[in-house]
Amino acid sequence: MTPPRIAVVSAVGLCLALAFAVDRVARRSTRLRLPSRITIENVVADLSGTLDRSAVVAEPSDAPVRAGELEPNPYYKLHGGRRPALLAPPPSRIRHRLRLPADAVLELSTGVQGPATRDTRLAGIRFSVSIDGEEVFARTIDPAASRRDRRWFDDRVELGHLAEREVELTLGTDVAVPARRPSGIPGWSHVRVLHQTHRDRQPARPDAPNVLLLLVDTLRADQLGCYGAAPSPSPSLDRLARQGLVFESAIAQAPWTVPSVASIFTGLHPTSHGLTGDRVQASFLADTLPTLAAHAEQGGITTIGVSANFVVSRETNLARGFETFIALPENRDSREEARASDVNGVFLDWLHQNPGRRFLAYLHYMEPHEPYDPPAALRPVPPEGIAPAVARGHVKDLMLAINHGRHAPLGPAAVGYLRALYQAEVRTWDTALGGLLEGLAAAGVRESTVILVTADHGEEFQEHGRLGHGTQLYDELLRVPLVIAGPGIVPGRVAEQAQGIDVFPTVSALLGLPPPPGLEGQNLLAARAARPAISETRNAIGPDGTEIRLLSLRTPEWKLIHAPALGRSELYDLAHDPGEHDDRFGAVPQGAALRETLAAWESAAPSPPVMTYYDPAFPEKLRALGYVE
Repeated sequence: MTPPRIAVVSAVGLCLALAFAVDRVARRSTRLRLPSRITIENVVADLSGTLDRSAVVAEPSDAPVRAGELEPNPYYKLHGGRRPALLAPPPSRIRHRLRLPADAVLELSTGVQGPATRDTRLAGIRFSVSIDGEEVFARTIDPAASRRDRRWFDDRVELGHLAEREVELTLGTDVAVPARRPSGIPGWSHVRVLHQTHRDRQPARPDAPNVLLLLVDTLRADQLGCYGAAPSPSPSLDRLARQGLVFESAIAQAPWTVPSVASIFTGLHPTSHGLTGDRVQASFLADTLPTLAAHAEQGGITTIGVSANFVVSRETNLARGFETFIALPENRDSREEARASDVNGVFLDWLHQNPGRRFLAYLHYMEPHEPYDPPAALRPVPPEGIAPAVARGHVKDLMLAINHGRHAPLGPAAVGYLRALYQAEVRTWDTALGGLLEGLAAAGVRESTVILVTADHGEEFQEHGRLGHGTQLYDELLRVPLVIAGPGIVPGRVAEQAQGIDVFPTVSALLGLPPPPGLEGQNLLAARAARPAISETRNAIGPDGTEIRLLSLRTPEWKLIHAPALGRSELYDLAHDPGEHDDRFGAVPQGAALRETLAAWESAAPSPPVMTYYDPAFPEKLRALGYVE
């Protein structure tokens, strides 16, 4: 399957204040209004994913064209951040022969990595695209003349008038003023020829519900009232849960965002979708995989995603398939980040701009992810004597130090305070949920929309010696909420185990679409076979501090955790030891049997597709979120 179009509407760069960003989104709201038909774009030629040396027909002898990475602006991550690119010092020409399909479009990004200050002695770079010798695109970028040029420029060139022709397409770079030195290194990124097809949009109907998928980053199930927490920080979700279906044991496929969200979007385990994040090349979802959004769009469903997490974005290709994808600004150091109310506001604005369309919407919230920074009215008073970082709730560096054994674990007072901050952030999100439900009612779609609430993973507070998430596979990290409520959903509670990979086939059924072949999940609203939940992380910490892989296999009764590199396993009796503290591996026969089941699953698991693109800035992004050092 080839990838559909991604229309990314970015709010502003990371360096701008959130208030300005939201105002800018509001002023651009008319851009959210969609045409009458869905345009789906499939990649037919990727011209920058790899470098074919035979395609290079001109280059400087001392600076050849090469595949690499380019960062036009290290301080403007949303549009200036590092991307894979073909680095093409001027003058250069890269020539390809290809056949253009009907309704062809050329998608490309250009950027120059140059000085951060003005320098009139330098000249800009002129990028050009020619077809059979006729120039069809040109852009000059000069970071030495304007700070506005210290970014990526994303462009599209309509090529429909050349349909069904064999052409010679040439990418060129030149110094804009030949007598001067170039102002930096130019690069081509994401250069693709796309084939457009069109679908009629499904209209909204009472018998054809919309689906609204709400993902709350880092939300543990056991911290919610509908899962037994008292006092409850989640009254809005609790009311929604009483009207819908609550899955008591929903298990994430990974204890951190990227592989877990990829499993939700693809219906595949991390081993099979390949977006494991353990290396740079595993940081970009393969174009060949079906995704929930792409599948819905093929069926005429209007799709939108709004994400406050910068790793769920175009840069990881998790935005693929969404007709509209809005990446809100994120600056976790200055707290200039999108709150849940901002995410909801952008979505409701889009909804008002596009009435009468049946939609699949995905909203990704960052409460209660660290830093734990609730509004002042909800912030508890810190106990005396705790570290300033703990008092602020900004503990990313402390988490890494504790998890790697360089800092002693926190005492009970400090851990209790972090838990209270976390719960206050849950309450913040829950308040915004109430506002979202009111907004749906005001738009007239509340009674025709199925709402699915879940999380990508949980959070640990030293239950097993560590803080945060990503490195272990205990239930505080894997057991997440899963609530489905709306028309046609009979209220109740489900004891059978559910998984993140089940979301794709379940939502597909709600939209009236048959699931694509090869999904590993099951429709949770139909009869299904019992099976274990398998999760993994490539970010576990080995005895020497290096990253290792962990796998877990969970049944309703038992939980196996296995470290292949160490040849070590743990086994927990969940009925009698739900906190997973009494390791029974080797003491009962279930451990060996589950090891065999896990080995059989791993040997039969489909291999991930080969990935062409990667995100060279991915390790930096993981450090920003506190996953790695």
